[in-house]
Amino acid sequence: MRVLVTGAAGFVGRHLIRELETAGHSLVLVDVRPPAPAGSDQYLFIAADVTDPPSVESAFTRARPDACVHLAGIAYVPVGWRDPIRTLQVNLLGTLAVLESVRRVAPDCRTLVVTSAEIYGRDDPGHPLTEDAPLQPQNPYAVSKAGADIATLLSARHYQIPCLTARPANHCGPGQSSSFVVPAFARQLAEIKLGLRPAEMKVGNLESLRTFIDVRDVVRAYRLLLEKGTPGKAYNVAGEKRIRIGDLLEILCEVSGVRPRLVTDPDRYRPTDSVPLLDTSRLRQETGWEPKLSLRQTLQDVFQYELQQLRGEHT
Repeated sequence: MRVLVTGAAGFVGRHLIRELETAGHSLVLVDVRPPAPAGSDQYLFIAADVTDPPSVESAFTRARPDACVHLAGIAYVPVGWRDPIRTLQVNLLGTLAVLESVRRVAPDCRTLVVTSAEIYGRDDPGHPLTEDAPLQPQNPYAVSKAGADIATLLSARHYQIPCLTARPANHCGPGQSSSFVVPAFARQLAEIKLGLRPAEMKVGNLESLRTFIDVRDVVRAYRLLLEKGTPGKAYNVAGEKRIRIGDLLEILCEVSGVRPRLVTDPDRYRPTDSVPLLDTSRLRQETGWEPKLSLRQTLQDVFQYELQQLRGEHT
């Protein structure tokens, strides 16, 4: 298939490019700036901003894709509190710009819109949530993603365009922004390993519980959904177990060989909370997807990535 990827220059976009390349799909890359993974220069790049609907429609008109993965958006929850208007503009209105472009110029384009497990809220019902669970967003970011999810499924029903949604939980991997907890920990440990900082590490609340899955497993789910998913449906993409943030840090310390003194940073501290588990039966049954990478392997790869980045910066 000829696949248009919005947000191609982002963390997940770079991994998705590799996944789609390996599967033999041709790509059209769309973002406000060109992506930089190896080999991406062989594909058509179109500059477009999802908050500018004419530029999005122009990209679809030029590309004439068979399929689309809509990744472009604000991905960091705290940004929603700092700038809720911008978050809604990018995540909700940007999704509407993509859906309208599909409807107007590429109505047969299979379109996967990536939203977020945040749309379910943080309340734990004591059992894994299916895609039929009520949406209970508890922050502006989650509101923007819930709106995008609802709009996508509505477009499938009302306009009969082949669109579906993926609702990923926390995912991490090499190349993720250090705004997120795993690369933030890994970066500090790599700095200590290289003697670039004292053996002291700033941390927030280590008692909160999260599920984590490798970004490479996530993008494989996206590719399979693009190929096999059912239009008009939503699909959870998530790990199976919760892990305490402190235990995650312990594994990172083991794989890095670094044992720092931990110092609580008030700026990083958030109240203890948990996330609900998600039921991924629909994804597994309809596509055959199974996660392949262990959390330990993911953390090892993230640490090695940060170590290599720092060595490059200091040579």
